[in-house]
Amino acid sequence: MQPTFDQASHLLSLVRGKGPSLENIQALYALGIISDVFGVEDPSRIDREAVRLALGYDPFVFRVKIGGPETTDEIVAHLKANGLNNVNPLITQANLPLLARPVVEEDEIVIHDPGTSFSENEGLTILKQEGLLRPTYEHGLRFAREHETATTSKKKPFVIFLHEHWLDPRRRCRVLYLDRSSDNRELDLYYPDGGFDVICVLAGVRPRKPLAT
Repeated sequence: MQPTFDQASHLLSLVRGKGPSLENIQALYALGIISDVFGVEDPSRIDREAVRLALGYDPFVFRVKIGGPETTDEIVAHLKANGLNNVNPLITQANLPLLARPVVEEDEIVIHDPGTSFSENEGLTILKQEGLLRPTYEHGLRFAREHETATTSKKKPFVIFLHEHWLDPRRRCRVLYLDRSSDNRELDLYYPDGGFDVICVLAGVRPRKPLAT
């Protein structure tokens, strides 16, 4: 079967978390996944976690580049142009600024499912117990920028970034979250003092390995 341009682009997007490669495409072909992808009328229904797992990737770990020249407003413009249904209008460079940094580093974002509802303090304790660091809002913004369609879940759609609070115009605490529902992808702000339901999962940062001396 000869793929259309749109089909090929979508296929590449499934493995873009680490960058598409010939080996990735060959693995997809050998597993029969290419035929499955091309046969799906609604690409949003594809189980991306299953595809990443089939390629040997951990479906709950995502690499995110930290730093560079991009502003929050530029990230929001990209998200709106590339499939997110909604981005909260309060997510701006003025409110959640990204400072241009010439040195780009890489962090691993781990999505952890507590398996229960949790408060903000409980969520931070869970991250610590899992050996994960508290994310910054930059982690949340750049995760959305790089992986907004690379993870999907019906049962656990909300990825919570428990960064240091941002105070909204009403002086209420807010944190970023990504809704990764297949039919309602959005980047929004949540009030952490209300607690988090069992359908929420936590984003934590894996500590960087010390540089070899």
